[in-house]
Amino acid sequence: MPKQVYKIPSSLNRSFLDHELALSGGGFQMKPMPVKVILFWVASTLALFWVSTSTFVAAADWWLIALVVVIWLITTAFLGQYSKTKEMKFMSVPALLAYLPQAARRVLTRRSSNPSGFYQIVGINSIDDNGLIKYADGTFGQGYLVVGSASVLLFDDDRKRILDRVDHFWRKVEPTCEYIIMTTKEPQRVYRQIANLERRNVALTTPDPDLRELLDEQYDILTSHVGSSFKSIHQYLIIKADNLESLRRAHTVLQAEAESSSLMIKNWSMLNAAEVTDMLAVVYRGK
Repeated sequence: MPKQVYKIPSSLNRSFLDHELALSGGGFQMKPMPVKVILFWVASTLALFWVSTSTFVAAADWWLIALVVVIWLITTAFLGQYSKTKEMKFMSVPALLAYLPQAARRVLTRRSSNPSGFYQIVGINSIDDNGLIKYADGTFGQGYLVVGSASVLLFDDDRKRILDRVDHFWRKVEPTCEYIIMTTKEPQRVYRQIANLERRNVALTTPDPDLRELLDEQYDILTSHVGSSFKSIHQYLIIKADNLESLRRAHTVLQAEAESSSLMIKNWSMLNAAEVTDMLAVVYRGK
């Protein structure tokens, strides 16, 4: 039976500072707070006491000292908040400071520009002809175009079978591999329809201009309208592994899952270099 309730599991990096303590006393009950949040408040309070009594702030007027105390407490309350991802906002301050300069928020991607900024964002060294992605951190990846079987119109029994199959699949994956799922909205793929038109064009033995004009009109509709204006949802899967052996085993598990059942993956195909580039272009290239 599939789970009825899903939640974010506890991180493997959880330490003693992430344990939550319930503070209470005198009939007053507070919401459980992590140890690191409590220590952050204690350290901030001690720092505030030192600043207001032992620095130049102590020589200021009382209203300036009160203003410093109020601003300090508001800042502490904001930076000491615990997010839904179990992280303090204080941990995001270095990333904020690195994002503030305009040079860090604007990356030039012209051919004549320095590619260092874009390389730091993408982190890919090369893509082989067979679609093997070599990342800058020494890991390897392989991209796939996948089609699932989930839908809002499923019956309850089918939904349970799909959830059970998905749960069993994730139990088989190795911790040395990372599964990156990308959902994009792209124009519909019409290469099969265009190939069918080409076969009909070749098989056309009667030199009828009206039939030729009809084929040209259908080709124009497929390429100029359906293949460019009509967009649909596409899903990609990138398996990123520490080494080639782990990537090969992950590919075997994915292949076995797709061949043994269509509950989780109805259809899948491995991407070559050109297709991987087109997949990444949807994410990194502007309109």
